Amino acid sequence: MNHLAGRRADAAAHSRRALALILLSATAVAANQGFEDWYPRDIRPPAGTQYPCALRALPPTLDGIPAGEHRFINHAYALILRATQAKLLMLKALGGGDADAAWTAYQRSISAALGALRAEPVPAGLERFRDRVASALELQVKFFAKALEARRHGQPLEQVFRIPEGRAASMRLMGAWAVMAARYPSWSPETRDSIYHHLCALDLF
Repeated sequence: MNHLAGRRADAAAHSRRALALILLSATAVAANQGFEDWYPRDIRPPAGTQYPCALRALPPTLDGIPAGEHRFINHAYALILRATQAKLLMLKALGGGDADAAWTAYQRSISAALGALRAEPVPAGLERFRDRVASALELQVKFFAKALEARRHGQPLEQVFRIPEGRAASMRLMGAWAVMAARYPSWSPETRDSIYHHLCALDLF
């Protein structure tokens, strides 16, 4: 009888554990429902440009990041990718091309990215990440405004890249990465590397 009772107790405990796992899974799925996936399937850089590092697409599962934060990460890094591609086109134009047209398109792209980033609901604790990325984008806009003027006056690119707003933007992106690394110590290598290289690709240096 005791043996039978023990087996029943074990079965009941197993059932409770299974139910708990089902509920946990359902909660995770529910947390991910109801938001639009902004991240593009095709992340190739614009024609005639290339990423400065080994950028890989954001993993859709975002292993190691809490399910309730997937929407913000998906949306934020989609915007970072768009800003990176706009930056690549602006850098190409500075090297030789229709810089005025590129500047107009760049300003439009970054303004839209900043607006969307600031409108996005932010999980508590990720405000610093958002603010540092936003600050980096604003500084890059200032960098390119000065860079365009410098190029019009015949300054070489080597001199242009000494404009201080460029380095200041890099420091903001390093700060954004620090927030990510501290928040998700258990994320998968795939998730970590993709997020790192998105911020690296946005950098000017």
